[in-house]
Order: sequence, then C-alpha cells, then structure tokens
Amino acid sequence: MSGTAQTAPASADTTAAPALEASNLAKSFGASRALKGVDLTIHAGEVVALLGENGSGKSTLVKILSGYHEPEPGGSLRMNGVDVPLPVPLGQARTVGLGFVYQDLGLAPNMQVVENLFVGRRVNGAAGSFSRINWGAERERAREIFERYGVDLDPGAQTGRLRPTSQALLAIVRAAEELHDYRRAHERGGGVLVLDEPTVFLPEHEKVFLFDLVRRIVGEGFGVLFVSHDMTAVREIAHRAVVLRDGAKVGDVAVASASDADLIELVSGHRLDRSTIEQATTYGSQAAVETSGEVVLSVRDVRSGRVRGVSFELRAGEILGVAGLLGAGSEDLPYVLFGDAEGSSGEVRLPDWSGDVSELSPARSIGLGMALVPADRKQQGVVPDLPVALNMLSLSLKNFMQGGFLRVDRLIGTANQRTETYDVRPRDASLNVAALSGGNQQKVVLARWLEQGPRVLLLHEPTQGVDVATRHQIYELMRARAAQGVAILWVSTDFDELATVSHRILLCAHGTIAGTLAPPYARDRITSEVYSATARGAGREVTTAP
Repeated sequence: MSGTAQTAPASADTTAAPALEASNLAKSFGASRALKGVDLTIHAGEVVALLGENGSGKSTLVKILSGYHEPEPGGSLRMNGVDVPLPVPLGQARTVGLGFVYQDLGLAPNMQVVENLFVGRRVNGAAGSFSRINWGAERERAREIFERYGVDLDPGAQTGRLRPTSQALLAIVRAAEELHDYRRAHERGGGVLVLDEPTVFLPEHEKVFLFDLVRRIVGEGFGVLFVSHDMTAVREIAHRAVVLRDGAKVGDVAVASASDADLIELVSGHRLDRSTIEQATTYGSQAAVETSGEVVLSVRDVRSGRVRGVSFELRAGEILGVAGLLGAGSEDLPYVLFGDAEGSSGEVRLPDWSGDVSELSPARSIGLGMALVPADRKQQGVVPDLPVALNMLSLSLKNFMQGGFLRVDRLIGTANQRTETYDVRPRDASLNVAALSGGNQQKVVLARWLEQGPRVLLLHEPTQGVDVATRHQIYELMRARAAQGVAILWVSTDFDELATVSHRILLCAHGTIAGTLAPPYARDRITSEVYSATARGAGREVTTAP
C-alpha cells in the first residue's frame, strides 16, 4: 500500500462540541460479547476510519448508531453537544443528525435519479411531501444539488442503468442532503455521514470521484465515519483511524503518522515486520512461473456478451490471475465457463469432457469438477436466513440422509468441525449465516465449494468486503489448495491482490486476452499494462516480458 493521508483540514474544529460523541457502547448476543464499552468521537470536518477484522464489532457499532440494535444500559450518545436518547428510533437516525450509506446503497433501480434523490424526504413527511409534484422543478433542483457537489448525474436517467460509481455518488449525495435538512430543521451545525464499505463495488480508477465528494462534504463541516477494509482508501481520505478487535477499541491513531505495519498490527493483533509485508506483495516472483501440472482447463475462442474471444490454458496447481477494468469482460468470464451465461460459444476442454461451452450448465460443471465462488455474496453466495451448516454443506446433503430423512445432528456436528478447519467464527454452525460478519460468510462460501474437492476453482472477487486479516487467510487457503493440485482462475479488479497470489496474470481488454504478465509483479505495472491494453484495443495476444 502506498499513499499518505491528508493532514486534518482547517474546518476540523476540535475545540467545539464534537459532531458525534459516543461513550461506553456495548452489546451482547447471548453469551457472545459483540461490543465491549466502545467510545467514539468524530469532529466536524473530520473523516474517521473505522477498522477491524470481520467480527470485530464494526457492524454492531454502526447498527447501534442507526437504531437497528439497542445498546446495553450505560451507553450514551451526543450529537453536536446535544444528548440523544438511546436507542435511536429505528429508521429515524436522520432526525438526530446521522446519515447512512451502506454497501447495497438502498436505491430503487427502476426509478429515475431525481426520484431516488428526493424519495426520502417525501416518504418521511417533509414539507410539501404530499403536494402535487412539479417534475420539471424537481429535476432542476436536482441539477443544482449535483452541481454543488461536483457530481455529473442526469436527474432523468434510470438509476439501474448507471455505472456502480455513479450509483454510489447518488446515494452519498442523497444522505448528505438529508443531513442538510436536519441542519435547517434544527438551526444548528453538525451532522455525521456514515459510509459503510463505500468502495467495495467500485473499480480502482473511479474511487477518486468518491473521494472528491467526501472531501466536499467534509468541507461543509460534516463529520464522516468511513467503515472500510480498503487500506489504500483509508490512507487517501481518513484523518484518524479507530480500530476495533474482538469487540473492544484497541487503537485511535492519526493515519498520517501510522505505518502499514502499525495499522495491520492494531487490526490483527499480530506484528508484521517490513519483510513480511514485502513478501506478501511479491509472492508472484517467488512462485513457480511454469507449473509442471497437466492442463486441466483449456479454453479456445469462448464468446458470450462482453466476452469476445478468450483463449488460455490453466494447469493443475496454478493460480492464474485475470486483470481487467470494469466492463472489459473479465468479470463475466467465470460465469461463462461455469455454464451460467446464455448465448455462449467456444471450445472448453476438461480432463473428463470436451465440447462447446454452451453445453455446460452449473450442475454439469459441478459434476465435472468445477466450482464457482461469485462476487455477489449476498445474492449468489449464501442464503442468509439458513444456518451455517446448510449453507456450508448444501452440496453434500446426500451424505447426511438416512432412511429418507436428513440427519440434522450429524450435519451440524460435521459443520461445527468445518468451522474449525476454515476458521469460521463464531464456531456455531446452527447460527443463521446472517449473524456472521462478511468475512466469515465468505469463508462459508469457500468451504461449500472446497468440500466438493474441485479440480478447477473459478473465483470472482473472492475477498470483496473482507478485512485485511481474513484476506490473507483466504490467500493462504488458496495457495494451500493450489499446492495440492487445484487449478485456480482468479478474476479481480484489485491488482495488488493479483500481484500477491498469481503465478501468471492475463490482461483482459475489450473482451479478449490482450497480454500475459509473468512475475515479478508490481501494482503500478499491472495497472499500466491493463490501461495500455484497453487504450490500444485487443485482438492479438501479446506476451509482456518482465
């Protein structure tokens, strides 16, 4: 990671009453102590990053601030010097000066931008909310708001057709405007915007737009709580970092004066020296470039939608990275190869089968030894209202049938053992997956597929929304499986990650493979090559020498 956090802006007034001051916030779920008397202060004009591993208590803290969870007695909350009774009324956090933007953004995709921007104030009974709507005036007002924030959005556009970055900007502007409504209603300053993993679904090169918007919001005197696992983003935008571990606050540091090793130690509880960090980012240079394993996946001129003629070979024991910008076709490739995309064509060869990719289906691919870990964990990875045991072993239920009935006791017993194997926390497979943090949910998804003993593992953004410690656990787990002969195709827009794990990296541009990188890798070099391939266009395979 590189980059230096900015120094605190002049608008960050630490002498006035804090924009947010929370004290002794605690929460238990049964015998599990999720939050242990945490204090949090955010000043006006300040960005505070909230860091911690999955399961550290970050989500619980945010849910207390939003009113979703009721804290235990003894905690307190003050907004701009005014006491706020706890719990915060559910759905009414904006009335006390808190705005929230979550990973899923909360936008209606079939509505226009202008409708999404103003829907909150009408639903919540703002002045004139039940009057006849003058859409021309509404769109003009939306344009003025977007111009003030430096955001280029068409008020009449359908929200679902916007690129992910534009959707994120819309959600943030909407939350900021609701905080302005709070200020006007109470004739006071203050207000805190909570951004929960806002960069997860954004391509690296477009995060700058989000950072610019956050700086504008901070410049208006709002405080920002920036919940993220993205250390690069934290260094770019945050002034302070508050770190949680095992439900307790273990650090509150100025980002500019903390090294990467300092932050990782606070998050994980383990000190990583400089050589360890350097080793992690140069794994590719130490890995064997040419694997001796047999070719277990051969792809020739595969096409489907944005995939416009992809060819490559993947060997047993190899981690083959695929780097590309959003829309380049790389993000569709795992699903096409798994038989989960219509209108596909092209030759695919596996050890026990060969034919046209259109003949594949997810069920057939599983039977042929392929597995797919999708990027969208919530929609495609887990069933949140089912127990960990059923999510983890759903593809192996026949092993737990007896006399036509499912032996739930055996299922949960085996799953509890697997929570140890894959370090899923808490170690209770009877809990619904929704009760787990994002990183632990991802371990459940990986466990489901690894339990099938796949020969080919297709990964799409496998560490998306995962904390730094869990991310490295996943790296080591995948390296161990590769060492056992599993062939892994790893598709990601996180070029640091691909540099860390890959034996080779394919460059995807315009739906084809435009080049191949061999180690040693550097993030800047991967980025440069991807952009160069995109700019010059694809159409021929070029091997780029190190």
